[in-house]
Amino acid sequence: MKKILFIFTLLIFVIACKSTPKNSTPEDVVIAEEPAPVAVSEEKTTELYLPENTSIRETDRGRILETNPKIIFKLVETDMPETTEMSFDQVIEFLNKNTNANIILEAHTSNRGIAYPYNYNLSVVRAKNGKKYLTDKGVDPNRVIESPLGEALPEYPTQDALRRYEFVIIENEDDMVKYSTYISQLDVRQESTYQGN
Repeated sequence: MKKILFIFTLLIFVIACKSTPKNSTPEDVVIAEEPAPVAVSEEKTTELYLPENTSIRETDRGRILETNPKIIFKLVETDMPETTEMSFDQVIEFLNKNTNANIILEAHTSNRGIAYPYNYNLSVVRAKNGKKYLTDKGVDPNRVIESPLGEALPEYPTQDALRRYEFVIIENEDDMVKYSTYISQLDVRQESTYQGN
């Protein structure tokens, strides 16, 4: 357990070092609070209960819980979209039925606007709002890690679809190491080359 907390703390430190611009003043940048360590089981992955209308998508950074509908934000907004309740209910049910699993709540933006600090800060606020929503509904805050990624991970075919939440499933130390290794290679300051509509 101490090993995983050390790895996670080290990852946050590396990302913070990479993400700090050289010529920014304090009022230009909103710094995300360091997420609280999430207790991760060292047991092997088990078969997961999936709520109705959800699925799992395999990615290089881990397994993503796909909600239906997805939570998609409007341009430059941080307020919860209309689909929030239905989608977050699926996440809550997933967590309630899979007590061995935690989630990393990723918040993303399109590449409209400056990558850093503008889009990154949008994702910081979205991540905080998402975690607050879940904890207000009774989810243990230690089971949710905020991961604001700005425009650093453009995986969808339209700008609208890029402004989203993703829920990465963490069941064990291997899941956390896989996620941390992948995310440590991203640079939230770099402008995305995504050219979709």
